[in-house]
Amino acid sequence: MNREAYKLANEINTELESHGDYLSECLSDVEMKRYKNAVLDEIKKEKHTRKNTFRRASVAACAALMLIAGTAAFGDEVHAAIKQIGWNISSALGISEDLADYKEVVNTSVTDKGYVLTLQEAVVSEEKLVVNYTLQREDGQPMENHLTPDGSLYINGKHMTGGAGGSSGFLDEERMVLGAVAEYEATGMDLSGENEFRLVFDQLGFENSVKGKWEFAFMADGTDLIADTKRTEIGKAFELPDGVTVTLRELAMNDLEQRIPYDLSGPTNYILMIKAEDAKGNQAEFGVRTQDRKSGYMQNEEIIDDGRLDTSGETVTMTLYAVELPEEDGQISDDYVQIGESFEIEI
Repeated sequence: MNREAYKLANEINTELESHGDYLSECLSDVEMKRYKNAVLDEIKKEKHTRKNTFRRASVAACAALMLIAGTAAFGDEVHAAIKQIGWNISSALGISEDLADYKEVVNTSVTDKGYVLTLQEAVVSEEKLVVNYTLQREDGQPMENHLTPDGSLYINGKHMTGGAGGSSGFLDEERMVLGAVAEYEATGMDLSGENEFRLVFDQLGFENSVKGKWEFAFMADGTDLIADTKRTEIGKAFELPDGVTVTLRELAMNDLEQRIPYDLSGPTNYILMIKAEDAKGNQAEFGVRTQDRKSGYMQNEEIIDDGRLDTSGETVTMTLYAVELPEEDGQISDDYVQIGESFEIEI
């Protein structure tokens, strides 16, 4: 996909709202829907082909945060209409939910050391901030290196150390525009109101990095998304092989994510995973996102492929698994063992 196409794509929401009459003359509703579906389908098909995931671990060990930014090649017909399809935070995450009612459109650019970093949108959820942004050279030339921006989060002036992760990939074959999506954990913070967020990027890339300063400040409110989260109590306890008890608290589902928070009776070297299936046959795998000595949460990893559990379903069947972290290299194996019996909850 060429640079101009994505530049136009990033402007879609504004164009649709302010130039609706003009656009309606260019494309019929049927054509618009066809183009949009074609683009989104291509993004989902190719989002795994060119990506670079990154992570900054929290003080307590946790699993990597894997968020997918899509790249794709399109036909001339779709190129002609790409300005009407937005590369927004939803498409960056690979989910179909619009998130329009919950996102803050920042759309602010900062230039330093010859690079333009544009923070596009932000969504605040429970103890979490998710953003998407693009990076380009100021002179418009291609980027030789994959320079993923490395940023720190401050909320109301307080530095968040809960960890961050995400992924990035070039949005065009010419390597002129890098698109990225990032999650920042805000463990222990109540984000169910308006808060001041500040993102400070002091380098681009992790090897052969470019030092500089790209800083963004904005207000965002997680009240609506948190309030619209459907919560189903689980309240089931399981004993891990090392004797530590894990208690699954609830299944929380909203348009952004589906997660299962849990409590631990003590520190453990075991990493958890839950396989779930709803009454309609939708299957999902929940993997650990954060975990410390007392608690953590697992998140639906399949949601990036729209593999979410149906919130309108009647029941969900879950099975808990665990794997021990090796003492030597810390690499997680796939040798998960089932913990306890499968169980069913009504949602």
